Amino acid sequence: MADRRCVFIDFDGTLADRGVVPREHAEAVGRARAQGHVVLLCTGRPASIIVPEVAALFDGVVASAGGFLRLGDEVLHDERFPAAVGRRTIEVLHRHEVAFALEAPDALWCTPFSAERIRARMRPSGPSSAGGIGSGPTDIIAAVRVREDVADCSFAKISLWDSRVPIEQLAAESGPELGALPSSITTDDLSSGELHLRTVDKADGMRRVREHLGLGPEATVAIGDGMNDLGMLQAAGTSVAISGAPTEVLAAADLVVPGPVEHGIVSAFARLGLG
Repeated sequence: MADRRCVFIDFDGTLADRGVVPREHAEAVGRARAQGHVVLLCTGRPASIIVPEVAALFDGVVASAGGFLRLGDEVLHDERFPAAVGRRTIEVLHRHEVAFALEAPDALWCTPFSAERIRARMRPSGPSSAGGIGSGPTDIIAAVRVREDVADCSFAKISLWDSRVPIEQLAAESGPELGALPSSITTDDLSSGELHLRTVDKADGMRRVREHLGLGPEATVAIGDGMNDLGMLQAAGTSVAISGAPTEVLAAADLVVPGPVEHGIVSAFARLGLG
């Protein structure tokens, strides 16, 4: 099809409300794919906390904020922290007594201390979207794997909770290779965040997919609500932000739609002629 487009949709706060995907969003994605468009989940989450029933909605996934890329059954990219950088960062987190999870495609690697804190923090705090797809915090807890020593684990990104120092300081102490972002899952808590490789961005995953498919930048659509979506919104041919997103994200958008509770993906797809 001449006007075939490749759509990249963020998960938390864009596709899903508290980790649960409304049926209306799932149906909109299905209609777009039936029309020949390629639709991918493009999330900061690792593949290990994308449950199969959510993954099945899409043609593929860009996970770990661009570090992991799967299209169909083929893994196109899988980038991890260099071993020395990972060990140095873990030492910094231990020194500041931060609870953290090492995000890998197959698991969330945690020490016993971190696993206890994360399980307490991810406990459901209220009713989730009725009839939706996914189980919210339960999907995260199910991926936790506990080891006394995680220094030798291979991982793509780090989520952290309950830091007594700014996450930017943690990144600076860990080395110039790292950047820091507010958490894409618990965006209302300044003590939580993510440490990532500066060389990895959702925009990189988007570019790799479109090049693999032989599509130009103008054929890409990006939809997101967080600071880790900014790069892909700026690089997309058409960018869509969620109402209430940070100012920088809204400024990068061609149009703004409501959040998942008000079925913003349905609105975006209708306005863009995607089904």
